[in-house]
Amino acid sequence: MANLRTSVTTKKLEMKPVPLLVLLLSFKPEGAKTKEDGIQMITTGKEYWYNACFGDEGYTLKNFYKEMSGGKFYFEPAKVIGTDTPGVLEVVLDIPHPDRMNREMPGKNHGVAFYCIAEALKKADPYIDFAYYDNDEGGYLSSDEFNVLLIHAGYDISGGKDFTDKLRWGVFANCGSLPEDENQDGIKGAIAPELDGVKLCAKGIGCYTLVGEYRQMGGEFIPHPIGTIAHELGHSIGFHDVYDYDKEVVGWPLPYMFSLMGHGNYGNANAENDVLKGSVPQHLDPFQKIRSGFAVPEEVNENGEYTVRSLSGVDANILKINTPDPKEYFLLENRQMEGFSKGLYRRRCTVDENGEPSDVCENYEQGGIIIWHIDEDIFDRYSVIKRTNGSGFFNPDTEEEDDAARHDPGIVALFKNGFDENGLLKNDGKFVLGYPEDPFFRGGDVFNSNEYISAATHTRSLNSFPEGVSPDTYNLKIEFLEDNGEEMKIRVTQTK
Repeated sequence: MANLRTSVTTKKLEMKPVPLLVLLLSFKPEGAKTKEDGIQMITTGKEYWYNACFGDEGYTLKNFYKEMSGGKFYFEPAKVIGTDTPGVLEVVLDIPHPDRMNREMPGKNHGVAFYCIAEALKKADPYIDFAYYDNDEGGYLSSDEFNVLLIHAGYDISGGKDFTDKLRWGVFANCGSLPEDENQDGIKGAIAPELDGVKLCAKGIGCYTLVGEYRQMGGEFIPHPIGTIAHELGHSIGFHDVYDYDKEVVGWPLPYMFSLMGHGNYGNANAENDVLKGSVPQHLDPFQKIRSGFAVPEEVNENGEYTVRSLSGVDANILKINTPDPKEYFLLENRQMEGFSKGLYRRRCTVDENGEPSDVCENYEQGGIIIWHIDEDIFDRYSVIKRTNGSGFFNPDTEEEDDAARHDPGIVALFKNGFDENGLLKNDGKFVLGYPEDPFFRGGDVFNSNEYISAATHTRSLNSFPEGVSPDTYNLKIEFLEDNGEEMKIRVTQTK
């Protein structure tokens, strides 16, 4: 656990393509005869992963990051020697699947995983010149210079733990780094390898991204969609989760589907078909998009009329409405049901003929403007602690008494509907918590910031008010002057 007082920020990225090696891992230990011995072979093939990650058509990883960044940033194939599938390499490791190894070494899961990753990188060494990517000649490959995505044969535990005759072993999708100086859990080789004179995936500098080959959805296993990959690679380049890990506070105001680093990695342009969930990931929240350099906000410092253009269009913009506190402000974005935003959906509560409750997913019929409340101080102070970023209630295990100040999360989506009188997201018996019926503002709507109550402090509009600014008089009013469309005009009136 990092120190609470450490400032954690989404880092600024260079707006250029970043090389990505997609490494397909099969496991076949010497002398093994059955899957029970730890055998698990890749069955999807290199072509599938090339198209999913680097394809120019459809909902691919490349097109996703290009849309988010206005074409400035994406992952491109690393140079792999002797392959007809750019950027993709399959290797067979003569060790058991890590899930099988965990049986023999309980409590050493990290060491087992790190050992397998290091062995896979060593196997790839003859086919790639890692030193070629050490642009600063620092002896390490950073995530700005090079990324590796490891696809483990088998299923991804994050999508279910059932197994079949075909899929016996699994891993849990994650992004992380390997220790540089000491073998993890005492397992020899569970350390960042040095190959071609550079260290790979070393802690604090480089990262690995690991995903299971298949994911269980709709009662069947399918090749893992790109949503989880986009999310985990997002961690490797600096993005932070915006969901609550322990879920202690029911209804805490989180972005859910509206950020890649929330639940947006499960976006689906055909929501009623669960098998496709995760195939159309959603944009980052606008705050991390701006911090990373994917977008430059249009500053609003004066009352007046402004235009918000669709995120998926070539002239996309994000409005930043500044308040008396320079670290606390509102962001507006226009999300039309086009491009990757087609994957936005809501969850509706239903009851079957036997009276059994369940949820169904359905895409929104139309988009509109989403309003975000941003508090940079809260994000920078608490995002290192995953629980506190999502709750704002004092946790004696991770916080000091003087850090117990109440706060909302640093990134809050102010949905048009979906909040109760206490500032918490509501489950009204019709629409599931965090998936409101209609979150978008459109022509004829009016937003008043003092109608949105902090779930932590019960203050209105802002989390804190500078000297001379009263919570009783401050208000941001936004009138929506045009109906839903690629361009939507608004009127901003801020009373300080």
